[in-house]
Amino acid sequence: MESNYTITVTCLFCEAALKPEKEKEFKSGDLIKCSECGEMNDYDAVLDIAKEKGIKVVKDEFEKEIKAKFKWLFK
Repeated sequence: MESNYTITVTCLFCEAALKPEKEKEFKSGDLIKCSECGEMNDYDAVLDIAKEKGIKVVKDEFEKEIKAKFKWLFK
């Protein structure tokens, strides 16, 4: 079963979705300004948090699927 997941990169300070300037590419060490609170977010830090969120979403979905398919094992 193939699934697609979307993880929103959010501000470290106010948790609003970070919206990059059009056609701007970021790289390690860059700062991204939050359009909601105006704080500067470290590119690497927001990506690390987004990766952690993504791993958690996939792990939770995987566990749910395994439990559903093998529910007789978890009684």
